Parts: sequence; structure tokens; C-alpha cells
Amino acid sequence: MKRAYLIEMTVIRDYARQLFALGVFVAACTCVGMQSVAAAPGVLTCMYFIMGALATSAYDEQNNWGLYRLTMPISRRDVVLGRYGVIVTLGLLGMLAGFIATIALSLIAGVIPLPGDLSSSLGLTQDNVQAMVFSCALCMIIGSAVASIETPVYFRLGQTKATQWIPMISVILFIGPMVILGATGGLDNFAGIADAIRGLFAFIETPVGVTVSLVVALGVATLFLGISAAVSLKLYEKREL
Repeated sequence: MKRAYLIEMTVIRDYARQLFALGVFVAACTCVGMQSVAAAPGVLTCMYFIMGALATSAYDEQNNWGLYRLTMPISRRDVVLGRYGVIVTLGLLGMLAGFIATIALSLIAGVIPLPGDLSSSLGLTQDNVQAMVFSCALCMIIGSAVASIETPVYFRLGQTKATQWIPMISVILFIGPMVILGATGGLDNFAGIADAIRGLFAFIETPVGVTVSLVVALGVATLFLGISAAVSLKLYEKREL
């Protein structure tokens, strides 16, 4: 697995560097545009998990790289596990870029007066830090879930064919259930748990709650990616290249 991971990282090394620089810029623009540092790290975490699945699959079909890779002394199992390692690495890279940009911008705001209320709204207060951590936790779950769905499809069909099926699969899995619940009146059953949800958010707003949410998010993301990797292993073993 280590060899396959290093090969994958070598292939996308320049792309990863570009993503990091772009992520810092996007995070800074997000902070200024929203006048808050809360969302930027989470947005980049989610985006980079998804882009990791897309980018690594796209490279497979350039110059028949996916076929040539199998002539190397690495197994298909190593290829799959290495791919998931790269996806996680890029997701964490997005989180790092988001935190670096927000911290740098907050430090600048503390030294140089910015227009409007930016200097105060971009400060690293306890509430802002907790909001950043929670946004990372929530977006990590979303990004890992999307990557977990897309990656097995790419391994089974290849990047070109998968792009034809991904939109439909996403609609079925994410939008379909909400449409069915709305049409059958199932959403009315969720009204009774509103108080519990408010209590949960009140807990999350505390330092302990934020820490728990991050630990839970790491566990859920690991579970999603683990199940996805097991499915990808089965599908890739049966695929003829």
C-alpha cells in the first residue's frame, strides 16, 4: 500500500501544490465575503475530499496510466488503498489550507484596520474557533460521504463512464429520499424532534460539544471511507482493463 500511495502522490504532486495555493486564496476570499472565519476551513475540507476522488480518477485515463500502473509490482488491493490514502491526504490538505488562511487573515485584521466591521468579525474569538472546528467536522462527513460514493463508481466504470452515472446516483441517494418523504408526508414526523435538535446544537456550541462533534466526525468519515474501500476492492478486482 505504501508504494502505491507514494506513486499516487508523485503523480498528483504538482496538482496538490496548486490546490493548496488555490485553497488559501479561496479561504481568504470566503472569509472576507462572508465576513466570518467560521466556514472557510470546512468548505475547503469538503471540497478537497471530493476533488481528491475526481482528480485521482481523472489521472487514471491519461496516457493509459491506470493500465500501465498494473504492470508495476503493486496489487490491485494496494492501488485501491493507496487511492483512498490520497483522498484523505487531499481532504486534510484542504483543511490545513483553510486554517492557515483564516489564522493569517485574523492576524492581519488584528494589526491592520480593515474596512467596515471586518477587523472585529475576523478575530480568533472562542466562538469563531469553535465554529471553525464544527464546520470542519460537519463538512468532513459530507465530503467523505460524497467521495465514498463516487470512488467505487470510478473504480468500476472508469472516469469517462462514471461521469455519466454520478449525477443520477447523487440524485437518487441524496435528493430522492427527501422528495419521497415530502410527497408522503414523512417530513411531518420530524417536527417532534425539534426540541432534541435544539438541545443538541446547544451542546455543540460548548467547547466539549465541539470536541465531541469532531471526534464523531472522524469516526463517521473513517466508517464511510472504510466501507467504500471494501466495495471498491470488490469492484476493481472484477474489472477488466
